[in-house]
Amino acid sequence: MTPTTPKPTTAKPGESTDLIPIGFLKGEWVTQDQMVISVDDGGFRQGVTAVERLRTYGHAIFELEPHLDRWQHSISHMGLDGLPDMADIGAMLQELLSRNQHILDLEGELGITLFATPGTPISSRPTFGMHINRLNLKSIQQRQKCGQPLVITDIQQPSPQCWPRTIKVRSRLHYHLADQAARQKDPTASGVLIENDGTITETSISNIAIVKAERIQTPPRDQVLRGITQAYVEQLAREIQIDWTTSKITMTDMLEADEVLLMGTDGGLWFANRVNENTVGSGDARPTYQALQRQFQTKLDLIQNPNSADFNTR
Repeated sequence: MTPTTPKPTTAKPGESTDLIPIGFLKGEWVTQDQMVISVDDGGFRQGVTAVERLRTYGHAIFELEPHLDRWQHSISHMGLDGLPDMADIGAMLQELLSRNQHILDLEGELGITLFATPGTPISSRPTFGMHINRLNLKSIQQRQKCGQPLVITDIQQPSPQCWPRTIKVRSRLHYHLADQAARQKDPTASGVLIENDGTITETSISNIAIVKAERIQTPPRDQVLRGITQAYVEQLAREIQIDWTTSKITMTDMLEADEVLLMGTDGGLWFANRVNENTVGSGDARPTYQALQRQFQTKLDLIQNPNSADFNTR
């Protein structure tokens, strides 16, 4: 795909043109304020949008191949054809970071959003784009250190007969409603969505795991998003010999858990300090979380410093 030069743009008052992000849309590199889609686009009119969220650690894209595998899984289920192949998308993601290197250097780390829609009724191809998004690193660090409250809502996940929960899409009304309900009780809380039988599924920003007697339990894999960070943390658990099981989690299970782990692309690994106003454990970081977080940081250090002496021992 031939790169194009971004179109001229006007900076906002007090904003340097060097800090205006560059994105990609419909075959062109443009400034993000020029990334617009038609009101006739299926992504706008019907909310039919495949999406993939990624982020960097140490300025490198984390778990790129698993993210691209999930992207392929999503667009295949949605019947979105005519998109760039995985090798081209991988190269474009690296170019996206390169074109925004000045912002990456300033911010320290960045998030990335990849999306596709069916396009408009008269277009011959889907709409495809990608852009960067800034991460609230202060909030992420605060959650990793002190935890985050959760509120179990009565908002149910859409039936898997509508679309598989393992795909990532922009149809997120249910997540919005769950967070809205949670924040009426605590403005810092995330809302937990439930299955039609009342069991626990996930939040808008994280997969959920509970810890009981040093054993980790997550909901059935077909009932939640195929979380890339969760899969990574599950591998970490195996490396440090922590048991990991998959089965339904009831509200009682969650309220009586020793720990509640949260895993998502932007935030990495963090924990819940309260569930429905009930303190989880003593409300602070507990042993299983601490062990996994240490292993997470160790692996990131090895990835960022591949020439270290311990790299080949992992």
